[in-house]
This record gives sequence, C-alpha cells and structure tokens, in this order.
Amino acid sequence: MAERTNPKTFVNNLVIDTKSLVQDNIALAKAELAPSAKAAGVGGGMFGAAGYLAANAASLLFLAGGLGLAKLFAGLLDWSAIPAIALGFVAMAIILLLLAGILALVGKGKMEQVQPPKETIKEAKLTVASVKQSLNRGLNEVDAEVRDRKGLAVAKRAAKDLDETSTYQASSSKGATRV
Repeated sequence: MAERTNPKTFVNNLVIDTKSLVQDNIALAKAELAPSAKAAGVGGGMFGAAGYLAANAASLLFLAGGLGLAKLFAGLLDWSAIPAIALGFVAMAIILLLLAGILALVGKGKMEQVQPPKETIKEAKLTVASVKQSLNRGLNEVDAEVRDRKGLAVAKRAAKDLDETSTYQASSSKGATRV
C-alpha cells in the first residue's frame, strides 16, 4: 500500500507556496509599475510647471490690464512709457501661456503612457485560482484519507467479527463432536 502524506505536510507546503507566490507577485508589481510611476511623475511635474507658468501669466495679464486701464484713464493717446510697459507685459504673458500649453500637452502625453499593471493582475488571478485548486485538492485528499481510515476500521471490525465467528463456530463444532 502506498504511504500517505500527513495532512500537516500539505498545509505547511501550502503556506510556504502561498508566501512565495505573494512575494513573487509583489516583486512583479514593483517591476511593472516602476516605468509607469516614472512617466506619471514626469507628467505630473509638467502639469505642475504648466500651472505655475499659467499663474505667472495671469498675474502679468492683470498687471498689463492695470497699466492699460491707467493709460485709458489718463485719457491721452500719446505713446509714453506706460503703453510700452503694458505691451511688454502682454507679450510676456502670451509667451508664458504658449509655454504652459506646450508643457500641458507634453504632460498629457506622458500621463497617457501610464498603464495598469496587467501582468501583475493576471498573475494575481492565476495565483488565487491555483491556491483555490490546491486547497480543493488537499481537501479531497484529506477526505479520501478519512474515508480510507474509516474503511480500514470497518474492514478490521469485519475481520475481527469474522474471526470471532469462525472461532465460535470451530469451538461449537468441536463441542458437538465431543457429545
């Protein structure tokens, strides 16, 4: 008869294998997410820079608008230093807004490169399925072991009963011949 493995051994092997699978999945997730995290960081930095430049452009536009209104309120149409300063502020604001737009487009492109960890998700699903299958197989083996032991106990009882019956019949038949 083949030697049966102790159920405790199955459980210990399952614990060790599960730990190993979890550690492997964590390592896979780290390896898979590193490039995406870098792209997300660069994209986020570009969006931050675009926001900063847009805020500066807005402040320059407000300054230019203020200077333009000052010129309008002065009521004079001659070109003094104030209109020249206002035009300089407007030109700088337009340049900053163009830079902000370019950075926002580049940042958007980098953010589109961010991908979910497909292999890690796939591997995690396979791991869960494998663990479930191993548990079911282990439970089936334990059930088979229990059935075998119960069957063996029944067979031993039957053999003992048969032996007792044979012994009784043998002693009865010897007693009958003596009489």
